[in-house]
Amino acid sequence: MTDWKDLTRWQSRHLRRGAVLKLAEMSSGNTWPECAQTLHIPWNSAEQSLKVLKQQMTSRHLWPAFDHSVAEVAGRLDSPAHRVNYAQRRDFLATWQIPAADWEKLRHDLGALGQEYTSPTPKTATALIWAHVTQGDYLHSPALQSLRRSGHSTRQLVASIGQLCTPANCKGSKRELLRRLSQYAVGLAAVCDHPQTSP
Repeated sequence: MTDWKDLTRWQSRHLRRGAVLKLAEMSSGNTWPECAQTLHIPWNSAEQSLKVLKQQMTSRHLWPAFDHSVAEVAGRLDSPAHRVNYAQRRDFLATWQIPAADWEKLRHDLGALGQEYTSPTPKTATALIWAHVTQGDYLHSPALQSLRRSGHSTRQLVASIGQLCTPANCKGSKRELLRRLSQYAVGLAAVCDHPQTSP
């Protein structure tokens, strides 16, 4: 949506979530709460995104542009040449964690990557790679969901991801790590799409 000129990273997350819910609504005919449940998006998160979008897009008169953009995305997704089975990817990665050896290779020769509390960990990499491969929100990744289910705090993992991905911090070793994680995710996505392919 190029008409939203001052889009922040925070607003972008809500825009992406709203677009996903709109696509689900278009394909299923269900309500947004039903679509959120199908997509395993907590309704309070979906409702917050809807609130933000209503507030931001109504004042900018951007709803027609939003509907048009989502319709364009739907058209591309409906093309056999571009169709990706994201449900298959999510199923494939439901219990996946980055192997220790792969994590060591990814962070090899990068030196210090932050303070101890927010230093990237294998869980950080797992959540970010999952988000890249599934085009999902890392806040709803299995790595964070498992912490919530077990009653453990997600604060440190979220802080680690935030520290790594904040644009102001994304330089030097952190930028290189993100580049490597993105490259790794591309290969993993191919394995998800064609499970018979070697990693």
